Amino acid sequence: MNHPHLPGRRLVAAVAAVAAVTSGVLAAPAAAAPATPPAAPSVAGQQRDAVALPSGARLWGNGPSGFLTRTVSDGVFRWTRHADGVTTVLPAGEYRGAEGGDVVVRIAGSVHTLYDMASGGDPVVIDTAFLGASARFAGLTGSTLVMEVPGAGDGTGLHLVGKPSGTVVDRVVTGLPGDAVIHRNGQERAGTVTLLVTGTMDGVKAKRVTLVDVASAAVVRHKRVDRALDDEVSEGGMGWRALSDISTSATRVVWSERSASGAVDVVAGRWDGDGTVRVALPLTRNSVSLGLLDDWAVYGRSAGATALRPDPAFALTARSLTGDGSVRLLDRTTSVRAEADGTLLVQGGTVDRGEGVYRIAPGPDGSPAATLVAGTGETLALGTGGHPSFPPPTSVNLARGEEPVFGWTVDRASESRLVLTHTASGKRWTSELGWTDRANRFAMEWTGMFDDHSSATNGAYTWTVTSRPLNGIGPDAVRTGTFRVASGNAPHDFSDSGVPDLLVRDEAGRLISYDARQTLYEARFGHARKASVIGTGWTVYDRFAAPGDLGGSPHADVVARDRSGVLWLHPGKGQGLGTRTKVGGGWQVYDELVGGSGDVNGDGRADLLAADRAGVLWLYPGTGKGSAPFGTRKKVGGGWGAYNEISAVGDLAGGRAGDLVARDRTGVLWLYLGKGDGTFAARTRIGSGWDRHSDLVGVGDVNRDGRPDLVAQGRAGGAFETLSYYVGTGNWRAPFSSRREVYSPEQLGTGETILF
Repeated sequence: MNHPHLPGRRLVAAVAAVAAVTSGVLAAPAAAAPATPPAAPSVAGQQRDAVALPSGARLWGNGPSGFLTRTVSDGVFRWTRHADGVTTVLPAGEYRGAEGGDVVVRIAGSVHTLYDMASGGDPVVIDTAFLGASARFAGLTGSTLVMEVPGAGDGTGLHLVGKPSGTVVDRVVTGLPGDAVIHRNGQERAGTVTLLVTGTMDGVKAKRVTLVDVASAAVVRHKRVDRALDDEVSEGGMGWRALSDISTSATRVVWSERSASGAVDVVAGRWDGDGTVRVALPLTRNSVSLGLLDDWAVYGRSAGATALRPDPAFALTARSLTGDGSVRLLDRTTSVRAEADGTLLVQGGTVDRGEGVYRIAPGPDGSPAATLVAGTGETLALGTGGHPSFPPPTSVNLARGEEPVFGWTVDRASESRLVLTHTASGKRWTSELGWTDRANRFAMEWTGMFDDHSSATNGAYTWTVTSRPLNGIGPDAVRTGTFRVASGNAPHDFSDSGVPDLLVRDEAGRLISYDARQTLYEARFGHARKASVIGTGWTVYDRFAAPGDLGGSPHADVVARDRSGVLWLHPGKGQGLGTRTKVGGGWQVYDELVGGSGDVNGDGRADLLAADRAGVLWLYPGTGKGSAPFGTRKKVGGGWGAYNEISAVGDLAGGRAGDLVARDRTGVLWLYLGKGDGTFAARTRIGSGWDRHSDLVGVGDVNRDGRPDLVAQGRAGGAFETLSYYVGTGNWRAPFSSRREVYSPEQLGTGETILF
C-alpha cells in the first residue's frame, strides 16, 4: 500500500514475516529495544521516517519500546517497535496493552496470557477464575492485571493480580471506600493506577480522582472532583467506561466535568492545593481524552470522525497550566495515552499529514508539538468520487423534458451544493444544500432553470460541486466538469433556450420578451417574471406575428406591419432580434397576420397566414431566405371575416402540419386541423366563452410535455384580467385543458399591451 503523504517512507517488508509464533508462543521481535525507559525526548530529536501501518489501525497500547495497534476491519493486532519501525503481527486473539508499558495481554475468558514485547521470553498465563465470574479485566500495569471485583455490598473492590516466580498473587487494594463505584481507571505512570471513584470517605460521599500505588496495593492520594462525568456508555464489546477521562502526573491531575450549562469543562489542578485551571468546551456534551505534558493539559474529543456538526474540541489542543497559551496539535483526536518518558502517544490526524500515531513532546521552544510516528494512509480531507448510477451528463435537451441528474459520492457525512454556470452569460443555477444518504451518495436533479427561474440557455456550462464535511474537519472538497445544453430552437423562442417566450408590445412602444415557463408556471410560486426589452419604437406597427424561422438562421423571427402597409422582418439572433429588413408594401389589405404554426404546407419551412378585409385567408409559403422570406401567396378560403381572433397553435392532434384556432364574434372557439398541404379540414367547435380574452397566442410547448399549449390575455369590465393558459391535451376533440390562471400582480407592460 502506498502512503503518498508520508515522505521518505521505508517499505516495512517484514510486517507479517517477523511474527515469530511457535506452538502458540509469541516471541519478541529480534533485536528488540531495551525495556529501560529513555529520557523524555524532544520533537526535534524524533524526525526519522514514519512507519506505514494498515488503513484502520488504531492505537491499543504503548510502552517504551513500541506500541500496540488493532486494525478496525479485521481485528488484527500488531506490535510496532520505536527503534526501527519493524511491525509484528500477533496471533489471533483479543489483546490489551498497557499505558506506558511493553507488556500486552491476550484475554480468553478468565485466562490472561502476558507477553513482554521488549524482552521476549516465555509468556505468563494467569487464570483469574478464582475471582469469580463477575470479575472484570480493567487494565494492565507492568506485568500486573488490574481487576474489578464486585463486593458483598454495593461497592467494587480492586485486585492487583500478578505471577512473580510462577505463583499467582492476588492483592486487594486498600484505602478504597466500602461503597466504591469505579467509573474510570488508567495506568498512566509506572507503578500506579489512577481511578475515578464515587464513594464515602470521612462521612462524605463524593467523586474523587484516586491514585493507587501498585507496590503497596494501597490508595496513596485522592482529590475531590464534584462534577465529573459519570454517565457510563458501552464500548462495543470493550466493557463499560465512564465518560469522564482523567490524567495525572507526579504533581498535577486533570479531569473533565459537566459545566453548569451542561457542556464539558477540562479542569486541571495540583494534587496539593485548591486552585484549578478551567477550559470551557461549550459545544462538547460528551467525553474528551486527556493527557498531561509537563505544565500543559492536552485534550481532544474523540467523536470527530463521525460527527454531524463541527466542534473545536475535535482538535487535539494543549493548554498551558502556567499561562494563557494554547497550541493546536492535531486536527482530529481519537485517543491520548501517556508514555513512560513523560511524553504522550496519540491516535489522531492532521489534514496535511493524515491519520496515524503521533508523539506529543516538547518542541524547540518548549511548547508541545506533534511528530508523526506511524501513518495509516488515511486522509482527513473529505474524499469525493463519481456516483455509480448518475455519471456526469455531456449534453442535455431541456426542451424535451430531459432533466439531468448530477451524482457523486463522499467518504463521510457532509453537505453539498451544486452550481451550474452558463459559460457565455455567467448565469447560474444553485442547488439547495443536500445531505448524503446512508451510502454517502448525493444525487441532485436540475429542472433546467437558472436561479431566477428562467429557462436555461443553450450552450456550454460548467458544473461545480462543493462538499463541506459536517464535522468541520478539513477543507471543502470541490469537483468540477462541463456539459452542454442543446435544447434546439422553438418557433416562439427569443432567448435561445429552446423553450417558448411571450412577446408583448406595450403603449410605450417597447417589445418585451418573457420566458413562458417562468411567467406561466414559476410565478405561481412567487418567482417574479423577468422582462427583457428586445426592441423600442414599436408603436409604428399595428400588426405583428411570430411565425418561427423565416430566414434560415435558425432562430425565431418576427414580422410586423407599419401603418403605411409595409411589412418588415426582424430576424432572430437567438438572444433578441437583429436589424429589420423590408419585406414589401401593400400589406394594409390584411386585418390579421397569423404565425406560429411553423410549416403549414409540408415543405419544412415556416409559413405566414394573412386574413384580408373581405374575409379571405391567404397562405404565404416560406422560402427560407431572409432577403425574400415568402413565395407567391395562395388562397386558403373565404369566410374568415366571421372571426375576430385567429391563432396558429402548432400540431394539436398529431396531424401532419400546424393547426389554427379561430374565435367568432359570439365568443365561440373553433379548431381548424391542418392537412399539411396548405389547406385545413372543416372546423370543429371547441367551446364558448372565449370572448373574455383579448389575445390568444399559440406559443408552442410551454410545459415540455410534447404538446403545444395556448396562452390567453383577457380584458373584463375595462380592467385587465390575470394572464392564463390552456395546456394541450393531444385530443383534437378536446384539445385544451381547463383554464389555468397565472399569478400576475403587475402589468405585462406600460398601458394597454398586445400579446403575440
